[in-house]
Amino acid sequence: MVKLNLRCGWAIATALLLPWVVPLAALAELATLQGQPGSQVNVRHSPSTNAAIAHYGLGGDRVDVNDWISSTDGYICYGVRFPSSGATGWVRGDLVRVNSSTSQRVSFAPGTAAANVGGNVQGFQVREYVLNAAAGQTISTQLIANSASLRVNVVAPTGRSLYLGGGNWSGQLPVAGDYRVRVSQFATAARRDETGEFGLTIGIR
Repeated sequence: MVKLNLRCGWAIATALLLPWVVPLAALAELATLQGQPGSQVNVRHSPSTNAAIAHYGLGGDRVDVNDWISSTDGYICYGVRFPSSGATGWVRGDLVRVNSSTSQRVSFAPGTAAANVGGNVQGFQVREYVLNAAAGQTISTQLIANSASLRVNVVAPTGRSLYLGGGNWSGQLPVAGDYRVRVSQFATAARRDETGEFGLTIGIR
């Protein structure tokens, strides 16, 4: 469902959206807007939390994902289309869940500070790994993949992206809470519905 909303600012749940050209529907990935059922997910004209609101969707709405972008204010945004109305735009990544994606909590074996995970992603799928950490700890990621199109995104509990790239990375964590390490493909490969396999080592100290 998409409803007009000419107000600016945040609603119950927020999102960023930008009008765009829709690629072939066959390459779209089904997704769901996150939030309590019926809560508003703002639709913005451009990928910025300061952009004017054009309209909004509701938590639980089904959308097609066709693209993604790293916005200038530190968030990953998905390009989406509402099938019922044809409305399009960019939605903040933590408010969109690609239906074929997976999420699992990472646990560390006694006496260790790293865990190994792996799998594959196709199209706009995301493999998400969740771990709880304290402020000031250091997280590291090491990606081994059969495709240069795979990338790792480390997301803070606030929803802000700390790292996005295909190489190894480590960084100090700003706040306590659940951090999300996501493996997906760059947009060009995702739009072609390519598949990539990966192994990922996540460390915390």
